[in-house]
Amino acid sequence: MNVSIENDIKIIRMGDKGPNLLSVARSKEIMAELNYKECKAVIIMGNEKVFSAGLNLKDLMNATDATEVSLIFNTLRDLLVSFREFPGPVISIVGGHAIAGGCLMALASDYRYGIFGMHRMGLNEMAIGIDLPPDMLSIISHSISRENLFEVATQCKMYTPKQAHKKGLINEYIGNPLIGKKKATAEALKRAKKLAGFYINAGEPFVRLKQSLMHDTDFDYEVLISNWFSTETQAKIKKVMSTLSKK
Repeated sequence: MNVSIENDIKIIRMGDKGPNLLSVARSKEIMAELNYKECKAVIIMGNEKVFSAGLNLKDLMNATDATEVSLIFNTLRDLLVSFREFPGPVISIVGGHAIAGGCLMALASDYRYGIFGMHRMGLNEMAIGIDLPPDMLSIISHSISRENLFEVATQCKMYTPKQAHKKGLINEYIGNPLIGKKKATAEALKRAKKLAGFYINAGEPFVRLKQSLMHDTDFDYEVLISNWFSTETQAKIKKVMSTLSKK
């Protein structure tokens, strides 16, 4: 795993080769990087063949008791929760296969870029008899529309990047095969950095908005009023007003 920080944006490259399986160790490693004191936004990506193929089934098959199996599934849940609970934006660049837990990890992100190719994205839990608990289903339902939710969650379809975009698994699709996959990935990273910078600039209002999107919480309007009078907000408003006055 390679990690770098640019302008308060942490870029996590899970692996240049291989399936980027979400072992307990790797999941904990990723979670440790989601530190708001170190960065204000996170971009996570795999390689040109695989974003993440999900849990390591060999680990599950080799588990000798319920405690070991529980650790594997609970760690995946903790990883997904860490994406949702991170105060800043978490952006995934899906340039390769995103299967099962890997697909869930992408869906737990706030925004997902997809890149053209022969890779697939989808959930295959039902095909191998694994439950999708309500907390994981809620992650899916935050991204997938009601009309597509049942199909995506239950039919184990593996979608092409273009199909994944239509179904809502991907927010933005870079579909020009003429530029080459490496350049397309670079373009996605460029867009992700720009988007992350926008949300970082938004500051605390974005943090509160993300929390409200993830939880049905009451909002204290005193916070809104107090924020309106803050030096930072007033500076932004004056900048906008100055731009409008020139038009």
